[in-house]
Amino acid sequence: MLPLHAALVKGFFAEEGLRVQGMRIEVRTAVEEGKAPSLWVKTDKGLSEADFGFLEMSQLHNLAAGQLDYYVVAGMNFGCTEVMVPADSPMKSAAELKGKTIALTPEWGTAFRIAGGPSYLREELKAAGLDPNKDVTFVVMPWEALPRLNDYVAEGFKTGKFAAVVVPEPAPLGLRQQQLARPVVSQIYQAPYSQEYCCMLAIKRALVDREPDKATLIVRAFRHAKQWVVQNPVKAVVAAQAAGYYATAAPVQPSANAVVSILGGDREVELAPQLERAFQKEMDMGRIKTDKTAKELVRLHYRKIE
Repeated sequence: MLPLHAALVKGFFAEEGLRVQGMRIEVRTAVEEGKAPSLWVKTDKGLSEADFGFLEMSQLHNLAAGQLDYYVVAGMNFGCTEVMVPADSPMKSAAELKGKTIALTPEWGTAFRIAGGPSYLREELKAAGLDPNKDVTFVVMPWEALPRLNDYVAEGFKTGKFAAVVVPEPAPLGLRQQQLARPVVSQIYQAPYSQEYCCMLAIKRALVDREPDKATLIVRAFRHAKQWVVQNPVKAVVAAQAAGYYATAAPVQPSANAVVSILGGDREVELAPQLERAFQKEMDMGRIKTDKTAKELVRLHYRKIE
């Protein structure tokens, strides 16, 4: 989410005349209450809904169900997670995950994310001739594992508790750095998943509908920040770490390299067609149940802001 961090740290919102306060998201409390953690922040009065933030493709079922009062307005990241196996594992493809147990981060299986793992992994398993519902077993790690993720993963591999783990950046960098794990399926570097947005910028519907000029300024600042991050990835990582937005333990140069890949350089992909495909995939998997078509869902939940 470095573009949003950069927009705050480098003052891109302020340049557009916007007064924006960056608040820390409260992941555990939000998902346990059935809320999208990227859009709920911690305040002195408890959880509060943000005016804008990032929305993951894995939340499309909540969007389609009318549980998120936001419009998708712009693409953000191309790929966020990787499926990691032990560094010395002979596994080289998704096909070799047959019969294996795959660990997911705690938010999977809650209302925030539907059980069964990320869509790109399910697609990869199906392409290998496997049934994601029968040929692999998904388990969810406890919240307490996150502060010591590397140790938890190493222990899980060693004891055979699981054979693979799905983790978001920058966690894969730390696992690689300690030579604990390597990717067997990557949403970040593996086509076609690396060519598709996994996260998007979302703004409250009321703000877009009632204050379209302000929404335009938010999107403009975001795009400016995204361009700055791509051109200055090391500075972006260091600035985000200094501000407490990015894991301080994450290696700077590998993080900067990953950021360029995740943001896709200067590449922009037309979001509406991709959203339509994503909605359709979720409908085909039975994750979204609606009488509307994928195209109608895009019209309802997406606003193109130049």
